[in-house]
Order: sequence, then structure tokens, then C-alpha cells
Amino acid sequence: MKQRLTVFCEAVIYWSIIAVPFVISFSSAAVEIFIGFMVFAFVLKKAVNKDFTLVKTPISLAFALLIVLSLLSFINSVSIRASIQGIVKLLKYGFLIVIIAGEIKDRKHFTRIIWAVFAGLLLASLDGIYQFIFGVDFFRHRPYDSMLGLVRLKAAFPHTNIFAGYLALVLPLAVPLLFYYFQGGKKIFLSIVTLLGLFCFIFTFCRSAAAGVWLAVFLMGIIRKDKIIILLTVLALFIAPLFAPGAIKDWAKETHSLTNLLLNKERPVLYETSFNMIKHHPFVGVGVNTYVLNYQKYKLHDTSPETANTRWYAHNSYLQMACEIGITGLAVFFWLLFLLFSRWWRFYRKSKDNFLALCSLGMVMGLAAFLVHGLTETNLYYPKIAVLFWFQAALLMGVLCRRLSQ
Repeated sequence: MKQRLTVFCEAVIYWSIIAVPFVISFSSAAVEIFIGFMVFAFVLKKAVNKDFTLVKTPISLAFALLIVLSLLSFINSVSIRASIQGIVKLLKYGFLIVIIAGEIKDRKHFTRIIWAVFAGLLLASLDGIYQFIFGVDFFRHRPYDSMLGLVRLKAAFPHTNIFAGYLALVLPLAVPLLFYYFQGGKKIFLSIVTLLGLFCFIFTFCRSAAAGVWLAVFLMGIIRKDKIIILLTVLALFIAPLFAPGAIKDWAKETHSLTNLLLNKERPVLYETSFNMIKHHPFVGVGVNTYVLNYQKYKLHDTSPETANTRWYAHNSYLQMACEIGITGLAVFFWLLFLLFSRWWRFYRKSKDNFLALCSLGMVMGLAAFLVHGLTETNLYYPKIAVLFWFQAALLMGVLCRRLSQ
């Protein structure tokens, strides 16, 4: 009985890990269901076998400290309920790290996860193209967003910038495998998926996500010492503005402030409010998951008369983190990223497995693009894609901490 229950739990964990990056492309509810299955099966397996050891990853200590500092921020929280919800989200991400890093069985399991990511990318891209043609997406019948009269695709995601964050995470994973590994039918299939995703990405018109992906591909060219990639990315930087839609060119000509051109007029006002929050509570923060509840209290100006009473996000993941759990919490998060990337770099230089090395490179570049996107968006606080960020970080930890045999 004990052995059968263990085998059942392992099967649930195995397939739930594969399912999450696929279903995230169209359903938040399905993501929560599969994560719930995963966590329940993991805890049950540990209890049945009386084995409460957890895999140690390079970021385990930093993540645990992040949770401790988030709990400490309860001191200033204006809503204990909201802060508890924030802690629950953090614990969920923590479970993802522990489970995925420790439960990836072998190379075959890992490969299935990678293909599930690409299957999700294909589905989300087709949904975006459906939305482009018919005006609404297939799954939710949501209309596309618009800006300056332009179509901004969002597929089944709540907002176009969230869709852009999703694409910024997964598109860089495809690039090194497409350029340096796959051949034949797999290369053709991945080329089609990547082009469809790129089409949707372009029609998000999201500047920070575009900057992130550009930087990721440029860095990949440097790491791989690929002069062609470096040259193409540099040329793209100068050529892309020439192909910008006329509405964007006209808007750019009429916008005399460089800050407004890069950030839009409301973001600097939001950043002023964020710095005001940090000024009043620099070390502990105003309380995890309470930025929007504190915005009106600490705002210095309104973004416009129409949005005077709006509960804004910071539109900068790092400022929002500093506001909610203090500068100390933000420093710990940066330490976590340093540990993650430095450990990956050591792995990448020494790895003799080209497939795993290229997958790890793609995952790191996706994380980097997502983090750049976070400079003007609060994407680490959007559950729809924050889950995928921590999933991808956990998957990378699985590669770094386990030997994935054939």
C-alpha cells in the first residue's frame, strides 16, 4: 500500500510539473489546480515515507530569508488579510522551487517539460493571432487592447503587457535550441512556433519587454561568441524604429519629454509615490501585498484627474518590492538573483551536455528579459506570469542541482 501510494504521488507530481507551463498559456485556474495537485502529492509522499528532507538549491536560503522579511513587514501592514495572501503566494513559489528542483526524474522528464513550454507558446500564439483576426481571443472572448489606434494583442492574458511578459520569458528559451541544437523536423516546428510567438510579441508594442528580449539575444550572442547574432541585434536596434507604425512615429514627434517617451507620463508620478513609501518605511516596508492599499496614502501627485482615486501598482517590480518589504527585502531578492545566475554560469562553462547547456542558457536569458521588463511593469506581482518566472527559475535549479541522465 505504501509503495503504491508513493508511486501514485510521484506520477501526479511528474505530470503536474509538465502540465503547468502548458496550461498557463490559457488558464490561471488550471495552473492553480495542477500546482495544488503537485503540492498535495508532494506532502503526502513525504508523510507516507516519513522523509522530510528537502532539496537544497543555491537560492534556498535567500528565498527563505525573503519569506522571513515578508513576515516582518506585517508590522506595518494596513491589511493582515492582504499580507497573508502575499505570504501564501510566496509559499507557493517556494513549493515550486523545492518540488521541481527535487522531483525532475531524468532527461526524458526534463525534455517533456521543455516541449510543454513550447506547446503552451504555440497555443498562446495561435490564440493571439485569432484575436488579431477576429477581434477577440478564442478562450475568453476578450478583445485586444489598443493604443494610438493600434492593435495590442493579449491572447487569454488580462493585459497586453502581461502577455508580453509571458512571451519575454519563453521566447528566449527557443532561440539557442533553434540556432544551435535542433535539426530536421524539430527545427522546422520550433521555427514556426517562434515566428508565431514573435508576431504576437511585436503586436504587444511593449517597450520594456522588447528591450528585455533584445538584451537577452544580444547577451546570448556574446556568450556563444556568435558574431552574426551580435551583428543582427545591433542592426535591429537601428532598423526597428524605421518600421514603427506611423501612429507611433507621430506620437514620438509630439512627445517632447524623453521620460514620457520611454515611460509614459504616469509612471514617473508612480515612482515618486514609491520613493515616498520607501522614505517612510525604508527597512520593513509598508507590508507585503499592500502597495495598492497604501497608494492613496503616500501619493504626492495624481497621474490625471480621471485616475485620482485609482489604486495603482508601482509599475516597477523592484520599487514595489522595496515599498512592501523594505530595502532589505529588495537586497535579498538581488542576492537571490546573483546566486542563481552565478551558479548557472559555473554550470554552463563546465557542462559537456550541449542540450542541457543550451536549455539553461535559454532559461537564463528568459529570466533576464523578464527582469528587464520588470523595470517598467510590476510583472513579479502578476500571478499569471509570476508563477511562470518562479517555475522557470525552479526548472533551472533542477538542471543545476541534479544529474539528468539519458
